[in-house]
Amino acid sequence: MRTFMLASAAALAIATPAMATNDNTPYVGIDAGITSANRQDLLGNVVFTNTGPTGFTTQTIGSTRYRRGYDVDLNAGYDFGMFRLEGELGYKSVKSRNPTLSNTFVTAINTGAGTTYTTTTDFNLGRRTTVWSGMANALLDLGGNGGIGGFAGAGAGYASVHQFGSGSGHFAWQLLAGVYAPVTPNLDIGLKYRYFHAGRNNGSTTYAFATGATTCGTFACSPGVATFTNGDRYTSHSLMLNLTYNLGARAAVVPAATPPPPPPPPAPAAPATQTCPDGSVIDATATCPAPPPPPPPPAPAARGERG
Repeated sequence: MRTFMLASAAALAIATPAMATNDNTPYVGIDAGITSANRQDLLGNVVFTNTGPTGFTTQTIGSTRYRRGYDVDLNAGYDFGMFRLEGELGYKSVKSRNPTLSNTFVTAINTGAGTTYTTTTDFNLGRRTTVWSGMANALLDLGGNGGIGGFAGAGAGYASVHQFGSGSGHFAWQLLAGVYAPVTPNLDIGLKYRYFHAGRNNGSTTYAFATGATTCGTFACSPGVATFTNGDRYTSHSLMLNLTYNLGARAAVVPAATPPPPPPPPAPAAPATQTCPDGSVIDATATCPAPPPPPPPPAPAARGERG
């Protein structure tokens, strides 16, 4: 189960588009998947109808195992951000395999009734076990703000276990963990693991057996009744597909706007200039060239002689 859960989580992370956060919203959900109940010990006794055979007092006579069954539940709660509170109504169903019984118990019946039962005889114990539960869960919610997220937590409540033809209700508790990812703005899909622990069960059933022979040693064979009791606790492991619908409207994720490029630096100011007397333009801090010297005066005209 653990390997399958991790692989599915990776697939969700790769294939699911990012959506908005679902913090501070109410939600409703449904879980459905497989469950595996743990082995339980069996108690048994035998009472013969006629005198002669010796009965078998109540004691542990073996154990019963279960085939994989199914686990479904409905839940509703409120997401506070990193913390969630929810209520849950669940139903589980598994069917027993043939029990494994002690040779001492089977021999006691065969000796007194002349039967040929074996340690793998069913004795009508291969029945279905069902569990109804009402739980309150507290969950730590990590991630999920637009992508894949995960959660872990615990729950406590009441469970009614119907087993061996009778039922009993007890305090129950559970541990939860899972991963999820959004597929639409309001719908999340995920995987949830559950370890469930119900109180000690008191279910019992009887099996009437007939004689298999006339004489059993020194006495006449006798019919009788074998009583089977399951006084063990019901525990199970479940792996479920989870669908959650967030009732609050979720705003679409708006990508951050790209800031405009900075303006170009201002053009450098033109340097100050001055115009020199000769018409040239030079830097204001420079010195104009000296003016050219004035031209020499013209030579005086020569005087002529008088006749």
